Amino acid sequence: MASKTGVNSSSTPASSGALYAKWGLVSFNNLIQDYDIRAEWNPVLPSKPNTAFPLKKGKITLFSDFLKFCNFRLPITKFCKLVLDNYPIHISQLHPLGLVKLQQFEFACIAMGSIPKLTVLGLFSFSYIPTHSWDKDWKKKFFFIDAGVIPGEMQWRDMGPNDNVKEDGPPKDAYVENALFKRLCEYPFECTVLPEGALVMAGMSLLWRDIRLYPSFQRDDEGKWSLFDFVDPPRNATLRAADRVIGEHEPEVLKIHL
Repeated sequence: MASKTGVNSSSTPASSGALYAKWGLVSFNNLIQDYDIRAEWNPVLPSKPNTAFPLKKGKITLFSDFLKFCNFRLPITKFCKLVLDNYPIHISQLHPLGLVKLQQFEFACIAMGSIPKLTVLGLFSFSYIPTHSWDKDWKKKFFFIDAGVIPGEMQWRDMGPNDNVKEDGPPKDAYVENALFKRLCEYPFECTVLPEGALVMAGMSLLWRDIRLYPSFQRDDEGKWSLFDFVDPPRNATLRAADRVIGEHEPEVLKIHL
């Protein structure tokens, strides 16, 4: 699974020329509601002549597939911000196939009880990504939102048409004995769209409608399960939501994981 691949493996949306929004108000409003995009963030559905790029003053451009396909949520995680700062690259420049890898790597590390590490992120590629659930018209389904939803400053990466935001990984002897690298190699995982309860349990989402319930799951055979099952398709297929009521003296679920 070792690779010298960085955050992005495809051309970025900003390198695609003028992009005009081409999706309806109903779909946009459904996205805002489904993913709890707050009114104070001032999300806007662009109309012509507005294009995705260059960025508007005080705004960033986000694509609907970031939320629907990439397991990306607002507010972003500390690790996602760390990656943006390290490369550096602006969130609006990421391709969904790069962002989903980033989110999946973070989830897999957390599911294994480990802290995701930048030094290990760039070493992995994925044998399978569920492109059947990827919107092929994703570039036309974007919206503007206040830049302040991403903390701090993001740097816009000046890129030519062949810049795929790749970086050479460290020499092999620098990571083969890394404990996290070895664990991830021992348990290969795949990219997949994760259920919201799993993202909440991993501390990667605040999108939980009923704080009286604790997100939980059960296997069809009633056997034991773990968060890592969600990136192991054969085991993932046997999991079903089984949220339970939080006990009287238990803390709220979002306070446990975030």
